[in-house]
Amino acid sequence: MITQLWDTLQERFKLKAVRRLFEFVEVKKSEVAGLVGFAVLFALFEGVGLSLLLPILQFAESGTSAIQDSGGFIWTTLYQVLGWFNLKPTLVVLLLLAFIPNVLRNVVFYLRTWYNSVISSRIMLRLRMKVVDTVYAADPEFYSRHPVGELVGVVMGQTGAAGSAVLSIINLFGIGLLLIMYAVILLSLSVPLTLVAVFFAAIVSLVNKRVLNWIKENSLKNARLGQELMAKIVERMGQMQLVKLRNTQAEEAAYIEEVTKISQKLSIQASKVGAAVEVIVDPVQMISVFVTLYIGIAVLGSTLAQLGLLMFILIRLNARVKEFNNQLQAITGATSGVRLVNEMFDAATTSNTINSGGREFSGIEEGIELKQLAFDYPDVLSAQGELVSQGKAVLNDINAFIPAGSFTALVGRSGAGKSTLVELLPRMRDVSDGEVLFDDVPIKEYNVGSIRRGIGYVTQSPMLFNDTVYENIVYGLGYEPTEQQVYDALDAAHALFVYDLPQGLNTKLGDRGVRFSGGERQRIALARVLLEDTDILVFDEPTSALDSESEGYIQQTLRALHGKKTLIVIAHRLATVVSADQLLVVDDGKIVERGTHAELMERDGAYANLFQSQLIGVEDPSAVPD
Repeated sequence: MITQLWDTLQERFKLKAVRRLFEFVEVKKSEVAGLVGFAVLFALFEGVGLSLLLPILQFAESGTSAIQDSGGFIWTTLYQVLGWFNLKPTLVVLLLLAFIPNVLRNVVFYLRTWYNSVISSRIMLRLRMKVVDTVYAADPEFYSRHPVGELVGVVMGQTGAAGSAVLSIINLFGIGLLLIMYAVILLSLSVPLTLVAVFFAAIVSLVNKRVLNWIKENSLKNARLGQELMAKIVERMGQMQLVKLRNTQAEEAAYIEEVTKISQKLSIQASKVGAAVEVIVDPVQMISVFVTLYIGIAVLGSTLAQLGLLMFILIRLNARVKEFNNQLQAITGATSGVRLVNEMFDAATTSNTINSGGREFSGIEEGIELKQLAFDYPDVLSAQGELVSQGKAVLNDINAFIPAGSFTALVGRSGAGKSTLVELLPRMRDVSDGEVLFDDVPIKEYNVGSIRRGIGYVTQSPMLFNDTVYENIVYGLGYEPTEQQVYDALDAAHALFVYDLPQGLNTKLGDRGVRFSGGERQRIALARVLLEDTDILVFDEPTSALDSESEGYIQQTLRALHGKKTLIVIAHRLATVVSADQLLVVDDGKIVERGTHAELMERDGAYANLFQSQLIGVEDPSAVPD
């Protein structure tokens, strides 16, 4: 029986949800103490201010005889206080005494509102950064099942719900104190009338229970809809060129309209439910006032002063009961948003399986060894646990040695596993079996950050921000380069054209560098890598989408770096890599051939077939055009 009662109270006042919220959201004890302190002071001054209205009403009704006629606690206490200051209970004195706590109440209200705002923003910021840090630390697999728009929606939208939820909980506590204060004053006036008021307050709460159940079911649904819509909008706007080319603007707009209408329908239903509650609750509260007044006048024979204060308190009480229920609704709605944040946080935490070692990476002297290396893609699950894509084996029994300062090329058909293989070097992914060694030291012994900073990475699609040329090439550098260093990096990347732009290095690139050609974007990205001046450079199909002129520039850069850096190049255009020290031919997740261009051509195997299929006709590496 006691257990059932406790479970009912926990569900009624959302204690379980509150406990889960405080377990996830970081709220400092000092902040809670401050919030609770202001709530207590507000309730205290509110109670004192209301209590002092009774002596004023009684004095107005009976004059000085009210002191002798009333033996109540309020008059007794008031008379003692007046005696301390040698004051007589005149109307002016009584009004002044009632005015002071009301002024203090308003001061506390101002301070409390300001403090609530400060704490709410702090809580939101801490939670947002907690989620951001965890999402940034997540493995690449995490991003395969969480679109960028969804992440943005949760990080920027739903984290704000945490601060609101915590404030609603503290406000609920403050309102509860006020309700207790009102009950104490009512009890001092009349126990029977207090029981009548509590009875009607319970009816209002029962009506609100149904509303809470509806909000619990639909707020999460609405939050997920918003998350889905944000993900779709960001994704589609990120591919606006495709939308324009396929002339699907109308279809995309129709999807946004459809989802928005569903969300709008839920919001309208919420408004209707809220309005229905008002329609039911207001008459119930009005009846409670009338019934209480009737019992006070006809049955108990209460004085006019008592009835006046009673009516005033009942009006305030009913308003607070309504506010109490509104805060319960706010907590129910806000915890749905926090639940989405919690889901994202748990998913990111679970996917963060790449543990950092303690050894700092400072480059290689001997080389990189891939030893019986294997990699399997795991199953990709949605946030709801549904299978998005089946896992599969990508690499199997990879063995290779890449000498320091050498030029190694990975070639093979699309989907053979080349890009996955080079992603293992900066530990963007971790091997499923085998190991990667740098100078005979297992890669997992190195600090992950130092490994990644020690490898320059140029991808097929240049990774550029909508910022200036300068900010893009110094991004993540860790120090402020000199003008000469910047110039040298741009010169080595054949990107000196930026100095001819009207704003030079301060020219904005646009979204993902859209204002520049593919070759220009690639050379700017290459300049960033060269400015880092790392021992190891990885080029993942850097010329596959470039014109012949831009491809020639990349080839010149590779030749200039040959022997100075450890170059690892993935290339479909084999003319880019015919001068490599070794070519590793990857097929179906395995290295099927290895050797120089001449050796592999003479072998007339997989590489020779690839080379001949491109109709390059280059037998001598020195014949590759500059």
